[in-house]
Amino acid sequence: MEGATGVVHPDQLTPDGRNYAQAQRLLTADINAVIQGILDVHPNAEILIGDGHATMRNVLLEELHPSASLVVGAATTENKPLCQLEGIQFGADAAMCIGYHSKAGTRGGLLAHTFIGSLIADLRMNGKSVGEVEANAAVLSSYGVPLAMVSGNSDLESEIRQWNTTSVFVATKTTLGPTAAICETPAITSMKLRKGASTAMEASQHWYIQDVGAVRLEVETKQHDQLIRALDHPGVIRVDEQTFAVDGPTASEAFRQLWSACLTALGELPHWLR
Repeated sequence: MEGATGVVHPDQLTPDGRNYAQAQRLLTADINAVIQGILDVHPNAEILIGDGHATMRNVLLEELHPSASLVVGAATTENKPLCQLEGIQFGADAAMCIGYHSKAGTRGGLLAHTFIGSLIADLRMNGKSVGEVEANAAVLSSYGVPLAMVSGNSDLESEIRQWNTTSVFVATKTTLGPTAAICETPAITSMKLRKGASTAMEASQHWYIQDVGAVRLEVETKQHDQLIRALDHPGVIRVDEQTFAVDGPTASEAFRQLWSACLTALGELPHWLR
């Protein structure tokens, strides 16, 4: 949601924020534009949308394009152990990451964080610092699903291009700082997103997929007590005074372990995960 058209401030991101309803409409409009772009190339495409932000009840179902279905509900381990990607295990020809942002620690990054802002100071995959899109791309690859397109804040593009030079990227706004950006109107960004999705569908040779094999995921926590709680989760390895790790034979298996360990590290679930 942080990378959707017009979203620049925390008061747009949760139901108690004064501009949250506006952000819901903006996010849903972005998604509809992408859906239309897909259908422009593949009119009979089956499209599954994963609501992947906070409460994961953000996309307005009643306004969603009728060609799509929606995965909606809290990302507890009982509900959605793959978090933003729940449903991908049933298979897909391609995936798109829509409305994304740069990773935790990005200098001047617009609403930058990695999955859980209150917990994760840095996420590392096989020793490399990664953001949500790169982590998700690895999980997708472990299911044989390529990444066709990414949309989000302009500062995300340089992060993406460090590891993926081929997938289509559409900037929804030009980042000025952590809570400010130059925003185009939804009429303009919708055209860009629709065109980007169509281009991506027409250029399957540029889709990104990379089987990273066995994966170690490490979380550098923001607080020491978060690390201590994470160590109560089976399979969690202590790396140092702020960092824990999980291992998996694939990125998807490692991520399932990581997400469960992160929820354990939080202690009491925050309101947005209930």
